[in-house]
Amino acid sequence: MTATVHYKGEFYFVSLAELDAVKRLIGTEAPQALLKVDGSVKKITIEVTEPFEKREALQGVFSTAASYAASGMVLCYHNNAFADVFCAGRINEFSLDRPCIILFTLREFEETFGKLDMEISQVVYDSPFYFYEISLEDIGPSFEDEIPISGEDFDTGFAILRKIWKEYVAISATPVFPIVFKLYEGSRPDTHAVQGTEGFVPGYTLEQAIEEARECNFMVLRWSDFWDNN
Repeated sequence: MTATVHYKGEFYFVSLAELDAVKRLIGTEAPQALLKVDGSVKKITIEVTEPFEKREALQGVFSTAASYAASGMVLCYHNNAFADVFCAGRINEFSLDRPCIILFTLREFEETFGKLDMEISQVVYDSPFYFYEISLEDIGPSFEDEIPISGEDFDTGFAILRKIWKEYVAISATPVFPIVFKLYEGSRPDTHAVQGTEGFVPGYTLEQAIEEARECNFMVLRWSDFWDNN
């Protein structure tokens, strides 16, 4: 009888982005895994059976998966005998090893906070917008296929970004905030500040922007990930 390793259990997440990252992680190492996702409660149910020689790689996968999860556990069995347990232990602080980007549309923003009182061209309105930690600029997506726009549209887009950053993002209390941005020493004693990189991508669909960010190994947080718990 062939020796096997078996994993089963469930994890709950703070964001759908973290859930999706774990789904992709497990699927890469164990493409035949039975994964049931319930987005309404941000839960993934896991059932994996693989030959025993894949145990070492899978141990690494589930150790990483547990670090994304807010609660839950996955049990490991060797030929039906209990061998290990992976308990959720979400890393709740910014890490250069786990870069995140917030990608959203102005339509999503307006559905949450109301219409922007600005003159916005269609090309700007349809563009994906983003924020991520300033220390990640050198490894962030370049979006080289964006289309040229007028100086007026350029200024409008960055005026929108400055407004959203100052009035909504930088002061947010959402649970995913600490994993996206880190705290810097403020201009006054015992105060702190955050610093972000911002931009928008004319000519890209949101799906194209998400794919390019993932190719740079960024975990993509959608607007709903960032604001669902506010």
